[in-house]
Amino acid sequence: MSEGQAPTTVAKPAVDELSSSKATETLSQFVARVLNQLSLSAWLPSAALVLSLDFVFNLGAVLDRVTPPGNAWSAMTAAFRAMTEVNIGGSLLLFVAVVVLTIFTQAFSFEAIRFLEGYWGVRGPAGWFARWRCRHFEKRAETLRTTQTKLTKLAWREARVAIERSQAAVTNAGSDDETRSWTPDMLNFLGAMLAEQEPTVNLGKPEIAQALHIPWQRYASPDYFRRLVVIDKKLRDFPKTGRGLPTRFGNVMRASEDQIHRSHVETAVLDVYDTLPLALRLLHDDHRNRLDLYASMVFVELLVTAVAVIRVVPQHWEFGLAAVVAGLGACWLTYRAAVAAARTYGVILVNITQRFQSSS
Repeated sequence: MSEGQAPTTVAKPAVDELSSSKATETLSQFVARVLNQLSLSAWLPSAALVLSLDFVFNLGAVLDRVTPPGNAWSAMTAAFRAMTEVNIGGSLLLFVAVVVLTIFTQAFSFEAIRFLEGYWGVRGPAGWFARWRCRHFEKRAETLRTTQTKLTKLAWREARVAIERSQAAVTNAGSDDETRSWTPDMLNFLGAMLAEQEPTVNLGKPEIAQALHIPWQRYASPDYFRRLVVIDKKLRDFPKTGRGLPTRFGNVMRASEDQIHRSHVETAVLDVYDTLPLALRLLHDDHRNRLDLYASMVFVELLVTAVAVIRVVPQHWEFGLAAVVAGLGACWLTYRAAVAAARTYGVILVNITQRFQSSS
């Protein structure tokens, strides 16, 4: 062997080792990048889907082996025991299934939110049902507004009597009190404003400002205002008249969007995201992830319920009925959580846009 060939022969194992190390590093980096792009709001629904389906099929296997199946608790305990006895290969397979489902869950999280908002189409049964639901929520909002107006009138009627009584007592005693500066025209003007009517008196700007700042609430029964606060909180879940959507979740989101005054709400945060303070940015991401999580979980629970019914009902209808009750109950609870998350996210969204508008 010549002298020039020696280095090549010696370096060949090192080159192979370097190539293998580079390939391994590249694969690990690829896996890390894939996993890093998957958010927690997508991991949890996919993990819940895999584990729930695993439980459903194990429960079905237990029920098929034992005839009669016995009580529900013993069957569920046996299914959980079968889940814990999975080997390493099965665990890796479940992990791969979670990763793959996480990719799809994250891809369709926005579509899940849009569906829960009520964007179901404009034709056919879906369009008819959406229009019917919109009219339903419009009537509910109108009923709340009517009740609010009635309670306000009753509270004002009681408050005015108390104010006039206080004015008479002050006049007879000859003492000074805030009610002495409130003229009958001011009270009439305030009453018309509270009843959402056209005022019948003419006041100057100073008198109008003073009338609108009269603390009349302290002269009425606190029970009226407790009920008015409850109605006001409910009305915050409804958008402007004619802007309603067919779901409660959609109306809560639309009510926040109406306060943004932008034609394209989807880009409201993207336009100002880089200029936001770090704390506000993290707060937005946290609540947006919650919104994605709850919206995705609703469909995960619906899918698991459907699979459980298909798997169990043919031989054991009573377990299928229990699966329907449990699944629909979980869907209802998760949907309510999504509505609550939408309220909080809407407040953050309005705060972000108002901050941007005030700075610009």
